[in-house]
This record gives sequence, C-alpha cells and structure tokens, in this order.
Amino acid sequence: MKWLIALVVLLIIGAVLGPAASGNAGYVLIQFAGWSIEATVVGLIVVVVAAALIAAVAISILRRLLSKTQRGAAWFSNRSDRKAKQLYEEGIRLLLDDSAEAASLRFASSYKKRPIQETAAMAALASCLANDTGKAQYWHEEAGDFAKGSDTLLSILKVSQQVNNDPHSADTAVQELLDKHPNSAHVAFLAKTAYKASGNYKALKDLLPKLKQHAELSPAEFERLEYDVYLDYFVSIGRNGNDALKDAWQSLSSKQRGDATTRLAYAAALKHLGEQELSAKVILKGLKREDIHPSGVNALKLFNGKYAKLVEFVQEKLKQNPDDKDYLYAFALIAMDNQDYSLAQRALKKLVDVEPNAKTYRLLGDAYYALGDSQLAANAYKQALAD
Repeated sequence: MKWLIALVVLLIIGAVLGPAASGNAGYVLIQFAGWSIEATVVGLIVVVVAAALIAAVAISILRRLLSKTQRGAAWFSNRSDRKAKQLYEEGIRLLLDDSAEAASLRFASSYKKRPIQETAAMAALASCLANDTGKAQYWHEEAGDFAKGSDTLLSILKVSQQVNNDPHSADTAVQELLDKHPNSAHVAFLAKTAYKASGNYKALKDLLPKLKQHAELSPAEFERLEYDVYLDYFVSIGRNGNDALKDAWQSLSSKQRGDATTRLAYAAALKHLGEQELSAKVILKGLKREDIHPSGVNALKLFNGKYAKLVEFVQEKLKQNPDDKDYLYAFALIAMDNQDYSLAQRALKKLVDVEPNAKTYRLLGDAYYALGDSQLAANAYKQALAD
C-alpha cells in the first residue's frame, strides 16, 4: 500500500512539474531498432520512477501470493532463517572482538527475523557488556524462560549505575547480590566499589576475605588494597575519638593485630589523626615482636621522634649493625622529624655509601635544603633523578 501511495504522489508531482517546465523543458530522444521515444526530461524521470515503483509493487504482490502457498512459505521462511543465522553468527564474532554494542544490534536484527529466546538472551548479554541497562532489561524479558534465574550481569549493571547515582542506597542492593552470588568475583569487586563510594569501611573491611579468594588481584595488589581499606576504616572510626579507635583495634583478633599490613595501617591512621606518639608506640611494639619490618615502616615514613623508646630502639639496632640500611634510613627520618637536619644529613651520607638510591638522595636533598645549602640540595636531587 505504501508503494502505491508513493507512486500516486510522484505521478501528481510529475503532472504538476511537467507543464510548469514546458517552457524550457529539455527533450530526450531515444532511438532503438526503428523505435523512437521523445519526451521531456521531467516526463522521462516521472515515467522511469513510476515504472520502478510499479515493478516493486508487482514483486511485493508476487511475494505475498507465493507466501500463501506451502512451497513459497517454506522458501521465504528458510531465507529468513538463513539471514537470522548469519546475523546471529556475526553478533557472536563481534562479541569475541569486544564490540558489544554492534553485537547487540546484530542480535536484535536476528531476533526480528527469527524471534527465539536464545537470540534474545544473547542480545541481553551484549547489552549488559555495552552497559546499556534499558536494552539489557528489555532483552532479558524477551528471553523469557531461557534466561530465567540468570540475571547476575543485569543486576550488576543496575547496581553499578546505582553506585554512581546514589552510593548509599546501593549498599543494600549490593549486599543482596553478595548473598545471592557469594562466589562471584564480579559481585565481590562491585561491592568493593560500592562500599568505598559510600564510605562503608566496616563492610569493606569485612569483605576483604572474600576478595582474597579470587585470583583477580596479585598478592602485592591485595596487600595494597588491604592497607588502604584498613587505613580508611581506622581513620573513619578515629574521627569519633581515640577510645573508639582503640576499641576498634582491640576488637580485631590477635592474628589480625599481628598482621603487618593491618598494624601499619593502624599506625598510619594514628599519625594521620595527629597521634604521633601513639603511632610510634604501635610501631615499636610491632618491631619488637617482629610483626613488621623496618623497611615497611620506612616506605610509609612512619618513624618519628615523638616516642623516646622508639628512638632508643633504633639507636640500639645501629650499635649492633652500623651499616644496617633500614635502620640508617629510619634514624634519618627520626632526625628529620626532630628537625635535627645536621644529624639526618650525616646518617644519609653514610647510607648513600652503603646503598645509594633515589629515595635516599631525595631525603638527603631535603636535609641539605633545610640546612640552607641549596647547591648541595640541588646536587642530591639531580642524583635522585639520575638513579
């Protein structure tokens, strides 16, 4: 019907434009096998277009008639199925090529030609990977029983968007996902993102054992994550006062308090909250019990001179081994904290003789700068860049 309407419209336009252009119409003469056809340019265009439309209408009518017959219906059905299969396979290849959005379009076209639930499920998967929640929801519903109970990716996608829009409300949704899919790495890492966004550090701390189960993080990456989580957890509690922070620390098991990462995070939180002496006490206890290593304390610059017993402990270690690079650096940090830059500079000069590296040269440059020797400070900084 639409072709007939288009044909009528074009013929009307031709009938109007033909006479209007007759004053300067331009003519076309066609001669073939003794036949001659003479027409205006406008008239010829109208005739050609009309002929094409008539042919299209005739083909459409013929297709309809053929589809009414058993053989014709089978032919058209097979043709549609072949095209649907081709589009479906293209969609899979696009998924493998990490082109989820294009794959979603192929699956949608395939479903239009052959509406089966399996194709709708693949379209739902592609839409999830393309982060298109609306399409993913639609295709998941179209998949019906085929996708029943298999909505983890869709749920993750919904909660991910909720984390961005309303992180506090996302906590409840992500907890439901954790309960429903306790072994899913994707859900666990989504929970990490959600809890961090909402500032729910207690839940994030409790999530750490689950995150450790998955191989997505290397041991070093997990250790760093664990430190960051505990640091944020202790700082958030410490804002309610030292008693609350102490209670949180004591509530941990002896094994957790003996863990190097946890103890360092606790000491760093105390330092962040201005409790330098308490931080030094925690460090000293960890060093004596050998729960932590001085190199880890140095890396976080947690040595300070606010607790005399820690200073004495470091000095005693250096008496036992004057070339101990870790305690030399620790002694330099303590001297810098006490603003004894001359003592720090002497310790660092000895350290660069024992083990020169960029970190030591940078601190040496800081000591020289504090002493007012800009030239030596510049030389130390240059050496740090060279290393």
